[in-house]
Amino acid sequence: MPMAPRRAFDQLYVRLAAVLLALVLALGVVLVVILRMVSGAYQDEVLQRSSAELAGFIASEAHTIGPGVLDVRSLEEIFPSVTMANPLVEVYVLDRDGRVLAYSGANQRLAREHVDLEPVRAFIRRSRPMPIRGADPRSGGVGIFSAAPLGSAAEPLGYVYVLLGRSEIEAAAMRSSRGYVGAATLAAVAGALLFALIAGALLFRGMTAPLQRLCERVERFVASGFSIEPARATAADAGGDEIARLSTAFHEMSLRILAQLERLQAIDSGRRTAVLNASHDLRTPLAALQGYLQTLIVKRDQLSPQQRDDYLAIAHKHAMRLNRLVDQMFELSKLDAPETLPRRETFALAELVGDIGQKYALPAQNRGVQLAVDLDPRAAPIHADIAMVERLIENLVENALKYTPAGGRVAITVHGDDARGVELAVTDTGAGIPAAEHERIFDRFYRVEGRERNDGDTSTGLGLAIVKRIAELHGASIRVDSEPGRGSRFGVRFPAASGQGAASSREALRRED
Repeated sequence: MPMAPRRAFDQLYVRLAAVLLALVLALGVVLVVILRMVSGAYQDEVLQRSSAELAGFIASEAHTIGPGVLDVRSLEEIFPSVTMANPLVEVYVLDRDGRVLAYSGANQRLAREHVDLEPVRAFIRRSRPMPIRGADPRSGGVGIFSAAPLGSAAEPLGYVYVLLGRSEIEAAAMRSSRGYVGAATLAAVAGALLFALIAGALLFRGMTAPLQRLCERVERFVASGFSIEPARATAADAGGDEIARLSTAFHEMSLRILAQLERLQAIDSGRRTAVLNASHDLRTPLAALQGYLQTLIVKRDQLSPQQRDDYLAIAHKHAMRLNRLVDQMFELSKLDAPETLPRRETFALAELVGDIGQKYALPAQNRGVQLAVDLDPRAAPIHADIAMVERLIENLVENALKYTPAGGRVAITVHGDDARGVELAVTDTGAGIPAAEHERIFDRFYRVEGRERNDGDTSTGLGLAIVKRIAELHGASIRVDSEPGRGSRFGVRFPAASGQGAASSREALRRED
């Protein structure tokens, strides 16, 4: 089965590398933004700390004009000197509620007349880390500041609130410093991200290499039509991770698939052979039946009564054989059906064998064969389908009688206990079976060459196949011991029944004895 060509982006390694590259670029952008924010915050913190005492210096010049009354004019008088020293600062005098009482840029309109005192108090108490930003009354925005209480720190009359700005020289210095530090930082971040990208790509390469090799093995296995055993995992694929376990599982699965395919091929070949054998076996009695009946019809007036009786007897014999063959084929087909399950019950196998022995006593006598039954009264009961087990025993007994010559002996024995199970054995003194044929005598329509029946008829080759299938349905084991010239022994061992049912069945058998 040809595999479709793969594009580069179809490879897992390429996709992982692309995802890693995207993550590294996104991380780089985030780091640059964070560094810029941190750099700006750091510069504001430096400026706020360096100017932290400015508001306190201004507040030290404040006077009162009476108990609890602040002299705002005294503070306004020093505004020019402060702004002259640093034109970028804005000085505000706030009352205890944060309302603006005076400010250095008196000729400018304010965007707000009130300042939130929570950041002011936090700055004075140093209860929050710097930089601390407060409201800008002139612009309406926020900025860093310096603040100090007027009067008692516990009960201030108001506050000096100084918004801080940078001079051009300071701003230039800050930009220069930030540019140098920023460039160095960006270079370091870029180097770290590049290293992470290369290391991640190499790591992904190493991690996906076993998976790629496994994929190639799977593709070769598929391309071969599931007919070539894939190579085992190499030493590079060894380990206990998921990919190594997946590789091992695939190898075991491929072996199972190969075994199943071989089994299916063998079954298919066997079915074809069985169909051919069935066709031959069905055609033979049909042809004989048709020939004798046609002879009776065409030459009816030319045949003597004895000849007609002989022809009718032969035709009846072939009809019976044909009927038996069809019945056995139908029975074996039913046993092969998935829905066919044994209807189990607990019973004494020895009792069933005793009844079957009586049933075949007369047919054995008519064939000149001695039939013996040896039953162990201590044999444990079995839990099985009594009809199927009866059919199994009958097939074994009929098979033994067919191939045992006159003057021979057939024995049916039952022995066993709860621990070892119960064994049914059918032994004959027939011609025996070569050891090479032992595995094949249970195949459908298979017959041992040169093994003649004592009634002159030929076997259908389905009796032992039915025996094997019934044994499989009951979880029983079957064994053949046979040598040419020394007869055959077929042994079937059933698991012994357990529990109260077995005890009650054993007790019932003892009472009957």
